[in-house]
Amino acid sequence: MKSYKYIFIVLVYKNTDDICSLLESIKKNVNNYKIIIVNGYYDDATKNDFMEIANKYNCDFLNIPNKGYGYGNNKGINYIQRKYEYEFIIVSNPDIEIEKFNDVNFYKHSKNVIGPMIKTQSGKKQNPYWSNKFDFTEYLIYLGYKKDIKLFRYIGIVINKIIRELSLLSFGISRKQDKIVFALHGSFIIFSKYIVEKFMPLYDEKMFLFGEEAYLAHRFCQAKISSYITKDIQVLHKEDGSISISNINTNKEASKSVIYYYEKLKGKDFKDGN
Repeated sequence: MKSYKYIFIVLVYKNTDDICSLLESIKKNVNNYKIIIVNGYYDDATKNDFMEIANKYNCDFLNIPNKGYGYGNNKGINYIQRKYEYEFIIVSNPDIEIEKFNDVNFYKHSKNVIGPMIKTQSGKKQNPYWSNKFDFTEYLIYLGYKKDIKLFRYIGIVINKIIRELSLLSFGISRKQDKIVFALHGSFIIFSKYIVEKFMPLYDEKMFLFGEEAYLAHRFCQAKISSYITKDIQVLHKEDGSISISNINTNKEASKSVIYYYEKLKGKDFKDGN
């Protein structure tokens, strides 16, 4: 069984515009890696396009039904576990470009979850997703979706953003390279082998799209697993990927996911990776 330090899972759907830039940035910045392109099937034309890209960049190609973000990534992880040995699995959106990848301190994260510094093209910073666990704001967001009260939802989101910005400001001026946070942004996230094996299936496939950051954060928190952001890894998130061309009602899907994970969380503790 072949071994790699990093195995990337790149879940794609329909849009072939960005993935080559991601693959080039991996080639430029990362050593000892393998890439798995997981295609959520749309049609034969896009499937064939992604297969050609996979062949060009020596990636493995996995074609699956389009059953959502969690389903696709779980399928990719299952495929990796059957075929390869690895130290870390990196789940990346296709609309990402890696700008810096310094793994010199990764030895201390063998039982942790790691997220990079993520910036958008407008300069907005996306990590952490939530810097702290704050039950009140999470309840407001849930209630806002559940009762369709936009004010509650917005208040919860704004409070979390303020806390996040203050946390980022203090981290930015500190000399520390790593910072523990509650929830990491899902566009680029690194799981050690220990995490993958402890928590599989890693994603809840009942959430088609959105909400996975909070869901994973609660699972890790209950198991006393630390999530870090690190200055050693920096990526650009273009935010122009598959969602914009998928005809998905993003508010509806976000509502379904938040209500589902929140009610599941309150009904059952996430213990020992369950």
